[in-house]
Amino acid sequence: MPMICLTSWIRALIILLAMVGLPGYSQSLIQGTIRYDTTRWKPVASLSLVPDFSRMYEVSNESIIQEAEIGPDGNFAFTGENMPPGDHLYRIHFSRKEDPRASLIIGGPDENHLFLLANPGSEIGIRIRGGRRLIGSISFEGYPVNQSVKDINQIAGFLDTLDYYGPAVNRDFVREAVYERLRRYADTCSNPLISLYALYHSRFESDFEKNPGYYTKYLRKWRKQDSEYFRTFRAQLRMDTEQNNIVPLVSALLFILMSIAVYYYRRRKKSEINPFRSLTVQERKIFALLKEGKSNKEISESCSISLSTVKTHVNSIYSKLNLSSRTDVMDFGE
Repeated sequence: MPMICLTSWIRALIILLAMVGLPGYSQSLIQGTIRYDTTRWKPVASLSLVPDFSRMYEVSNESIIQEAEIGPDGNFAFTGENMPPGDHLYRIHFSRKEDPRASLIIGGPDENHLFLLANPGSEIGIRIRGGRRLIGSISFEGYPVNQSVKDINQIAGFLDTLDYYGPAVNRDFVREAVYERLRRYADTCSNPLISLYALYHSRFESDFEKNPGYYTKYLRKWRKQDSEYFRTFRAQLRMDTEQNNIVPLVSALLFILMSIAVYYYRRRKKSEINPFRSLTVQERKIFALLKEGKSNKEISESCSISLSTVKTHVNSIYSKLNLSSRTDVMDFGE
C-alpha cells in the first residue's frame, strides 16, 4: 500500500513538472515559417531586442539575443531565453549569404526584417509569404497586439508605393495624409507601445514644431509610462523643445551683435572720412579755442577746467586728428 501511494505521488509530480516546465527548459515562444531562396539566403533567423523606437533600424551583434536555424520546411522557432520581462519590441531578420549576420536591408525586394511585440509569456506564430519579395505578406497568430503592428506597417508602407503613381500624384499631400492617419492611430490606441510605434512612423520630429499641442496632450495621456521607449521619446521632445526655444534667443542675440558691429563700423568709417567727428564735445570746444589762438591758460579759464585737463584734451586732439602742433591746428580744415 505505501508503495502504491509513493508511485502515485511520483506520477503526480511528473505530470506537474510537465505542465509547468522542467527547470532549465524553455518552450518555444515565437514560431515562424518562411519560404525563401536557399541559394541566396542563410538558413538562419536572428531575433534582436530593440531597446527604443529611435533605434529600430540599428542592428549589431550585441543586439541579437537569439538565432534559430531554419529547417528544410522553412520553420524556425525562438525560446524565451534572454527576453526581459514585459512587452518589448523585437526584430526578426534574415541575412544574405554574402552579408554579415548583423545586417539590415531597408526597402526593395530584399528587405529582410519584420517587427513584433512580445514578452516572455506570449506565444506567437508568424507566417511569412514571399514571392517577388523575401518578406511579402505577414500573418500573426497568438499575441493579438501584433495585428496592430501589421496595420501600422501597412499604413506607413503606402509611402513606398508613391513612385508607382507617377508625377501626377501630389506626394507631399499624400505623405501628410498618411502621417495624419498614423497620428490618429496613435491617439486612439489603448496599448502604449503600439501607440508609440505608430507615432514613430509619422515623422513626429517635423510635426512637433507645427503641432506642439498634440504632443503635450499625448504625453499627458501616457504620463505614467516609464519604459525606456517613453523615456527616449520624452527626451527627444525635450531636445526639440530646447532647440525651438534656443533658436529665437540665438537669433535675437546675433541680431543685437550685428547691429552693434554695424554701428561701430559706420562710426569708424565716418571718422575716417572726417576725423573731426571723433572728437568729444569738450574737445571740439577746446579745438575751436585753439583755432582762435588761445593759450592753455585762457582755455582753462574759459572752460573752467584745470591746466592739466586742458593739456590732456589738447594731446587727445592731436592724436585723433594726427596733428603735432598748434600751427597744424590753425591749418586744419574741418
